[in-house]
Amino acid sequence: MIEQWQAMAGDGREFEAWDVITRHVEDLPEDEVRALIENLVGWPGRRPMPHRWWERRSRGEWAPYFLLADHRVLYGDFDTRAMDENKPYDPDAHEAFYGTSAVDDEGFFSEFNAIGTSPDLRWTVLVSAAEGNTSSGGLEVFDAETGTWETGDVQADDHYIGQGEDVAVSPDGSLVAAAGRFDQQVIAWRVPGPERLWAAGSWRTGTEKAGYSHIGFSGDGKLIVAVSSASPYDETAERHVVVADAETGDVTFTTAAVVTGRAVLDHSGTRLALIGPDGDVLVYRLPDGELVARHRTALPGTDALALSPEGDTVAVGGDGGMELLGRSTGRVLAEGTCQAMTWSPDGPRALFTSEEAATVIDGQGRVLWTRRMEDPSLLLAAFTPGGHTLLTVETYPAEITAWFLDREVRG
Repeated sequence: MIEQWQAMAGDGREFEAWDVITRHVEDLPEDEVRALIENLVGWPGRRPMPHRWWERRSRGEWAPYFLLADHRVLYGDFDTRAMDENKPYDPDAHEAFYGTSAVDDEGFFSEFNAIGTSPDLRWTVLVSAAEGNTSSGGLEVFDAETGTWETGDVQADDHYIGQGEDVAVSPDGSLVAAAGRFDQQVIAWRVPGPERLWAAGSWRTGTEKAGYSHIGFSGDGKLIVAVSSASPYDETAERHVVVADAETGDVTFTTAAVVTGRAVLDHSGTRLALIGPDGDVLVYRLPDGELVARHRTALPGTDALALSPEGDTVAVGGDGGMELLGRSTGRVLAEGTCQAMTWSPDGPRALFTSEEAATVIDGQGRVLWTRRMEDPSLLLAAFTPGGHTLLTVETYPAEITAWFLDREVRG
């Protein structure tokens, strides 16, 4: 049967073949499932998870054949993709496989700068850039449970953020925070809704014209950290780093420093780490702001970083690898430039892009995911809080895809 399925995939019926495989495997005993997984290691096509499996997985159920799938399409313009690839397309079959909420034929109408997602993958949030003087940037929130864009009925002044720069979802999936320039610098919403909680216009930090280029949550979701945009004229100019209550926007800590990358909080929000000039990685105690650790990295091009839940180890990523500093130390080599980092239950994970591929590695250098593409540097991607999944967005044909990084972990 494997030869038959591979022949179907080879003559353009890849989706049909995979649909047959996923139904066939549901009736097999576990030992035969494991054997089939081994025999399909070289499967030539995609390995998406059917909606019926996804519903069970979301309820906390487990089946060994879930390991066959390496991703879940949350939203996709399958009609356009089929036309571009000159492959057969059956709308009813795709809706039955992927779920009605995931299938669409409208695509995206914006170029997005950043994405974020909730741990359960229900919420995907995107911020877009302004288009000259004709339109402002904005926030878009996709609900994978219903297949709807939650910002469709929101008033313009509630979700237009000028030049959208960064966006994040709280670890419990209840809050969304976006950073941008011009109209509103930082705005927080509650989902579903979204209901706007506060905007950063009350922050008296001198960033009214610059706005903010980075935003993130503490591990417990109670605090956010934002970094003001860099000066286009002076890379050594100080930038404002602000820590605020996620529910109210009340500032709990602020400082001005030369920041060359992002800033991150530990789980409880009592440690703040950022990358300063000349490869210095600085760790502050909060809320008093005392500098408690200074580490030096020789990695070039450091921009991304992640902080352990206890705040005692920092992972930084740059050109050619990532490095652990603090209580745990070490360096892992990687091809390309680090684009994003997170801290998972088993340590740091990092996304690297090279000339030909995008790759996720862990703190031991093991490859958890890799994908060849024409221009990996343009990949728009983000880890879920906890790092179990990598979310990617393609604008044409439109697709939001969740790639499973812990396929050997049940549930």
